[in-house]
Amino acid sequence: MTSPNTGMLLAMLELQDSMNRKIDNDWLSKRHAYLRAVLVEATEALEHYGWKWWKKQTPDMAQLRIEMIDIWHFVLSEYLLRAGGNKNAALQAMLSDWHAGATVDLDGTHYELDTLDMRRQLELLAALAAVRRLCLPLVARLFAASDLPPAALFRDYVSKNVLNHFRQDRGYKSGTYKKFWDGAEDNVHMAQLLESITVPDEHLPDALYHALAARYDQLSAAGRLG
Repeated sequence: MTSPNTGMLLAMLELQDSMNRKIDNDWLSKRHAYLRAVLVEATEALEHYGWKWWKKQTPDMAQLRIEMIDIWHFVLSEYLLRAGGNKNAALQAMLSDWHAGATVDLDGTHYELDTLDMRRQLELLAALAAVRRLCLPLVARLFAASDLPPAALFRDYVSKNVLNHFRQDRGYKSGTYKKFWDGAEDNVHMAQLLESITVPDEHLPDALYHALAARYDQLSAAGRLG
């Protein structure tokens, strides 16, 4: 499974650090339980995939991908935390770990990751997170099974984070932000703008943010927000 390239990973680490600081400027010293969040998101992903044998269930892959992107937020945060906030150190650790061994030993049981179906992989991710262990090769396999190759992972992650940044900067918390732009939700406009941007991976966050700002200000001046 191919990992995101260096530019992608560094851009995502930068964006995650920025968002964490926006939420809590002392996030590194607070050492929040990011792997607890991975545990919760993994169980939510399992719900979307379906696990109940007593009723018919169809995997909701769109929702599962959303949960995987949420998991990625916390994986990035955990790597940054372990690196003491050093993004280059976190980057190197992630590149090294991505292609580490495809086996896991937990509680006396040996797991071959490639022999596990998606339900078992999600269960193992949750179990490891519960004991504060992180297995990036397992996360990589879940991305592959969720149809999230590196380019899709990068764009889905960046778009969600940049929109969250933009909302906060424009008054989302205070209630002054307008979520509907010219009759459509802001995430619809974000998706449109994302398709039109062609820049190197490491410049995508800034380019998308500036494109959102330009459209928001233009529609605001025309009285077409809200």
